[in-house]
Amino acid sequence: MFPLLAFGFQASKRDAPVMVYKFDPKYFNGTIFSLKAWDMAEGWMEFVPQNLPIPASYFPKSLTFDRASAKLPDIFHTARNIIVFSERARVVMEHWAPGQVEFVSVACHAEPKTAATLDFATAYYFINVLGRAQRLQWREMPAHKFPLQDDGTELFGMLPDFANWKLRERATGEPLIWRDTPWRDGNKEYRGQNEVLLEDVLWRELDANFPDQLHALRVGED
Repeated sequence: MFPLLAFGFQASKRDAPVMVYKFDPKYFNGTIFSLKAWDMAEGWMEFVPQNLPIPASYFPKSLTFDRASAKLPDIFHTARNIIVFSERARVVMEHWAPGQVEFVSVACHAEPKTAATLDFATAYYFINVLGRAQRLQWREMPAHKFPLQDDGTELFGMLPDFANWKLRERATGEPLIWRDTPWRDGNKEYRGQNEVLLEDVLWRELDANFPDQLHALRVGED
């Protein structure tokens, strides 16, 4: 497992923009393909608020496609933030971000006509992001305030407008793909671990190898 990296709040550098993207594949169930009913194992969502990787046993072992209008992308959602990579995409990710993502094998099935349209790759994997870092600059960005917690903690989360998110530059050894580690400032706790973030160099490599499969959602930019 990629080590969890905990860094305290640091002032962002002003001499160069931070180049980070929100990881968002364009295609998902209901677009150019559709899936028969499938489910993550009950309880999987408990791991995200704890900023823990989802255990591999919680992912389904197979997916069945029942419609397709184009070849299956190498990177796609089954549902929001549940992302699948082809073997080709796995190779690129492992080259650029070794150990930062776990690949959980999933078998893909379809009737012959649908399978011919999808043109399946040799293998597919759910990705389980293991990288962690604390890079969000919470003092410099607006945040959503949740009701006061039972223990008196003031809890804050990210607003959806990623153009207003602020991040510090990547430190040596930090991952190129990660979920942000919650940050605490006295009685205030800030959480942004629901989003998967990509350093620019990795986003560009994925986009170059798999064009038109990722949204270009650059953080801190309209």
